[in-house]
Amino acid sequence: MLLRKLLGEILADMGFVTEQHLEKALTKQKKLYEDKALPERIQRFKLVSEARLATGTTPMLGQILIDMGVATKDQLEQAIKKQDKMIEVYKLLQNEKLGATVEECSIINSTLNIAEVLESIMKYANRVTSSVASTLMLLDEETGELVFSVPTGPKSDELIDFRLPPGKGIAGWVAENEQHLLIPDVKKDKRFYGKTDEKSGFETKSILCVPLKAKTKMIGVLEVINKVDDTSFTEEDAMLLNIFANQAAVAIENARFYGELKDRYEEEKQLQEKFVESEKLRAMGLMASGVAHDFNNMLAIIFGNIDLIEVEDNKDMILKRLAKIKKAAVDSANVIKRLQKFTKTNSEDTPFQPVELNDLVRESVELTTPMWKDAQQEKGISIEIVENFSEEELIIHANDSDLRESIINLIFNSIDAIPQGGRINIVTSLKDQKIYLEISDNGIGMTDEAKSRIFDPFFTTKGVGHSGLGMSMVYGIIKKHNGIIRIKTIPGKGTSFTIVLPMGNGIIEEDKKSSPVIEMEKANILIIDDEPEIGIILSEVLSSHGHQTCVFSRGRDGLEEFKTGDYEMLITDLGMQDISGWEIISVARQIKPDVLIGMITGWNILVDEAKERGVDFLINKPFHADYVLLAVANAVKSKAS
Repeated sequence: MLLRKLLGEILADMGFVTEQHLEKALTKQKKLYEDKALPERIQRFKLVSEARLATGTTPMLGQILIDMGVATKDQLEQAIKKQDKMIEVYKLLQNEKLGATVEECSIINSTLNIAEVLESIMKYANRVTSSVASTLMLLDEETGELVFSVPTGPKSDELIDFRLPPGKGIAGWVAENEQHLLIPDVKKDKRFYGKTDEKSGFETKSILCVPLKAKTKMIGVLEVINKVDDTSFTEEDAMLLNIFANQAAVAIENARFYGELKDRYEEEKQLQEKFVESEKLRAMGLMASGVAHDFNNMLAIIFGNIDLIEVEDNKDMILKRLAKIKKAAVDSANVIKRLQKFTKTNSEDTPFQPVELNDLVRESVELTTPMWKDAQQEKGISIEIVENFSEEELIIHANDSDLRESIINLIFNSIDAIPQGGRINIVTSLKDQKIYLEISDNGIGMTDEAKSRIFDPFFTTKGVGHSGLGMSMVYGIIKKHNGIIRIKTIPGKGTSFTIVLPMGNGIIEEDKKSSPVIEMEKANILIIDDEPEIGIILSEVLSSHGHQTCVFSRGRDGLEEFKTGDYEMLITDLGMQDISGWEIISVARQIKPDVLIGMITGWNILVDEAKERGVDFLINKPFHADYVLLAVANAVKSKAS
């Protein structure tokens, strides 16, 4: 603003020094300050150390310009006199007007919304100078044009986005010379650009235009037009508008920076989410090949035994082969369940609960085993995982999905660290009410720089194809569990990660075992599943225990049957081609609110979520006959009670 012009700026305005000389002098002065500043360990003490610089021992800018030989003492004295005149004008300002201006400046700086800032600037610019109209013109840095961004006053809508060519008009002169202009009668000034009046139909009589500068950078101009009382603008108006324009420029820059930072934060947040998903997909991809290998083995067992059963006459041998088929099917189901736990996307909403760490680590090892076994076969290397688990039960309070993901990431990290093969040690222990998990390898190790940045987002030493978010996610998850993670590493000899977690308490919920089927009244049951064989199996299981069943493989056909039939129970699949199971349940509840509804699904649906959406019981695929009968019996018993 006008009052705050430094002597260097005044010397430049008066033509005594060039902008290049001024920039060089400012750089020299800054270097002198930096050399005298003392290093501080805590940021809040920085102000104390920098206050020592205000002792008068550092040369002022004017003296530096004299020392450089680009200004004389006489020129400096002239500049000081000009600065004193500015201060005198400031002193003559009416307290009431100055106070109002300061208050209005505080208002425009009270928001970081750029639209609100610009609207407030124009609202108060007219008040400060008692003007009829005003215009805020922002500088287009690419073209040098001034853009009418927020014009106010009569017929101002005609000027929105109007562009003033570089250097044209009074505003153009102000932008180029970075000085304010006060024109009592525009008709007598050749610089006036009459095309704006031609476009708006408004008659401009007098103009006061001031530069908008953020620090030393021009961002536009602020122009007020015609006094309300039809008099001319004064130097007092110029001083007030300069004060106001300075604060307006700060408000604009603050709002712009905030908007850009907000947009950048959102972009980086979305990018990080994509990288997180990419990291999980990479892990899934690594496991997929191993899981496929395991499934092929299990299918070979199933198909092989089926082929042998077809030519087998011995009943006992047939039963033994059926037992092998059943075991292979159960193993396949367990692999799917473990994968579903790993890929849960709603882990943030899953409450912490008692978890046994040894069991969680075993599950994680099982999930990663196919991956390193495939690596052994493909590369002909030897990878050994050595487990040494505490014999004590290690209960922690945790989100099992998140913690499992962390352990898997650490195991993958160790596997990546032994590309030529090696050993991974996994140890759990309990000491001083703390639970320890150590995962170490005898691989390539890390440098000090890599160790110091291992938990930084997007930092990776693994090259293209790795997001670098894996270890960052591990750090965040462990911190969320009130734990810490330590690293020991030696280049060429290996790395050890130690997780320390607080010991928890509580009872681990065991999987419910099948119990004898409860005797109950038989029910008329409608079954809807788009896989016909599953519907038939459910029907035969329930029919064998006296229930009446009707099966449909198309959701809409089944729903039409439910509308006309007399059914006490509906069992529907979740994922079907023609209609969702959720939609069937919603319609069925409207038709018959007291009907018992069961959902059969291969998805990992939470019980509470299912109940909230009208489901009385869940049947998870794959299922045993006893489990289906028990679920139906318990549902009927619960309704009866």
